[in-house]
Amino acid sequence: MKKIIVLMLICFCGNILFAQQKPVVIPASNVEKKIIPIVPTKLLKKQLESAYKRKKYKLVLSLADTLLKRNPKDENIYLTKINSEIMLKMDKPAIADIKKYFKNKDTAATVIAIMPSQFDFYSKKRNADIYYSSAIALSPKNGIPYLFKAAQLSDDGKATEGLSNAQKGYDLLNAKYKKALVNLYATILYGSEKKPEAYKLLEDEIAAGNNTYDILKDYFGFYVKDKRYQDGIDKATDYIKKDSMGNYFGQRAMLYNDMGNAEKACEDAQILKTQFDDGDYYGKLFNCPQIMADVKPNLQRTYIYEVIFNDMKYDFRVSNPNVDMDNGISFKYKLTGDAMYNGTVNISKEAIATAHDQMNKFGKENIQLDTRTSVWISKEVFNEFKTNGYSSINANEWEGSKEFQLVSEKNSDDSYYPITVDDGIKYVKCIKVLAKNGEELWINDDANNPIILKMKVDFSIELKQVL
Repeated sequence: MKKIIVLMLICFCGNILFAQQKPVVIPASNVEKKIIPIVPTKLLKKQLESAYKRKKYKLVLSLADTLLKRNPKDENIYLTKINSEIMLKMDKPAIADIKKYFKNKDTAATVIAIMPSQFDFYSKKRNADIYYSSAIALSPKNGIPYLFKAAQLSDDGKATEGLSNAQKGYDLLNAKYKKALVNLYATILYGSEKKPEAYKLLEDEIAAGNNTYDILKDYFGFYVKDKRYQDGIDKATDYIKKDSMGNYFGQRAMLYNDMGNAEKACEDAQILKTQFDDGDYYGKLFNCPQIMADVKPNLQRTYIYEVIFNDMKYDFRVSNPNVDMDNGISFKYKLTGDAMYNGTVNISKEAIATAHDQMNKFGKENIQLDTRTSVWISKEVFNEFKTNGYSSINANEWEGSKEFQLVSEKNSDDSYYPITVDDGIKYVKCIKVLAKNGEELWINDDANNPIILKMKVDFSIELKQVL
């Protein structure tokens, strides 16, 4: 991501008016001094950061202006201000601020041209014409704005116009930029029904040693789009024979996965892990059994949790789970340590369908839950997290229900929960949700088994092992 720094010059001017009559001198003792409190810069920056996270972009602009009066060269403040202007669709001010900061016209034009891509205008159905036209007008011999405009036109189905802009822009680039943007040009060619030219352009680049991850991703992406999976796999294998590079294994693994050959995809994932130190990224991506834990409930399954409550630590074991999200859930439980409680829990069909309250107290008894769930969340709560990104849960009866926001992102560390299986570490695909007061839950990302993996409220409970 290219960093955008914008310089805002704020000038105040005024006229001093003098009265014509003789000035009146007021005794010092009668003068009231008005003291205006100044908010410390450090606090203002925290307020700005908080406002930006909360998407309060108008407040961000106000705070940014105050901070820039104090330090007109603060790069991070300019970045945040520009981002906020774009989020507020204040396109003209954003473009003007970029021009003010970047004195070099080519640089300013490049930054302006990449903004629609940076802020994903296309998926938001937001018009980007003002950015491209402004960039081209500012620096008409800079090829980059033409290429980004061409990509937008190609996405909009205007292939002919897009190709014309792409060819003009690519011809204007120097050798360094052509090498850096060749995959973008090839992608535009591909979308303009010039597929053979697109394939050959990137093949020539790879042959010349320009085999970066982005080049290979776009090149082998053509094979995926054309459903030429085996041809792409064969091509990747040829490259591997000549140069056993990790990126080639990665692209071949993706092709295997896209064609539905999970076994071969996971074989390449293991090679990437053991020979190229790529960790578990591809194994997680492909849900490979070598690193992904099987936590599906069955009558022989036992989930072992570690509980910390009032400085006491003990195990909470859930066994013999019978999980049917349409008809209800039952399981046995056992608490180790001084209490040694055990019993059975039955969650009714109605509770597992819609309940938002959790039951987290266990004693020497069997428990019937008709309005609450335990260990698992309800279908309604799970669906709200997946659909809306938030839901309310009452996990702590002393504080009541709270809204939890989905915070995990696709393929991030928060999307995978580590547990011990057969004395080794494996992962569970999960969603992480967080309340404003810091309470958090990690939940198995499976509508048929939305079991709680970890919960931190006034106590903590973490799934440590699956048997």
